Amino acid sequence: MSNHVIIKGKNDRLVIALNPDISFLDLCDALKTKILEAKDFIGSSRMAIEFSKRALTNEEENKLIGIITDNSNIVISYVFSKRTDEDEEITLEHLNPLIEEGKTHFYRGTLRSGSKIESDGHVVVLGDANPSSIIQARGNVIVLGHLNGTVYAGLGGDDRAFVAAVYFNPIQITIGMKTVTDIQDEILDSLKVDKKSRFKIASIKNQEIVIEELI
Repeated sequence: MSNHVIIKGKNDRLVIALNPDISFLDLCDALKTKILEAKDFIGSSRMAIEFSKRALTNEEENKLIGIITDNSNIVISYVFSKRTDEDEEITLEHLNPLIEEGKTHFYRGTLRSGSKIESDGHVVVLGDANPSSIIQARGNVIVLGHLNGTVYAGLGGDDRAFVAAVYFNPIQITIGMKTVTDIQDEILDSLKVDKKSRFKIASIKNQEIVIEELI
């Protein structure tokens, strides 16, 4: 099992080579063991992660990210990986030019209705934000899934902040001091989604919140 996961440092990132031939469950166990062994060596660095040698689904990638963050002091800034999901093309790698340096709160899983996230930095949700969920951040908010809840970005009046999502369908967005509420037509979920929908980003331009497709 010791050779099923190999961790190496490479310039600006930590490269994690994954055995493509073992079961995903065994791979998770091997990764946890390797991360715990390397915990003191890696320290509490902020870094990008690159998964190599094995193609991952969105769900598998999120699971591996969770193992890393739960068993180390690493703050993951970006993720590079080979994906198997043709319909899920958005990863943290595509957001590199958009994520500013600073504190980032990563939430893995579904943010259920009635749940709330608050952060004095940026927020990245590795999953969905359901209706009646609330995300509040002094920085930017990125949802790598379905955004159906309410988002406050740039708390404190920062009109440089933005809100972005793979499937963009919020009830309400507030950026800085600006708010829009007439966005949502219907609730979107994994069983009812426009496969042609593109990653969208909301930001303030000319004193108004503008929603654009990110190509």
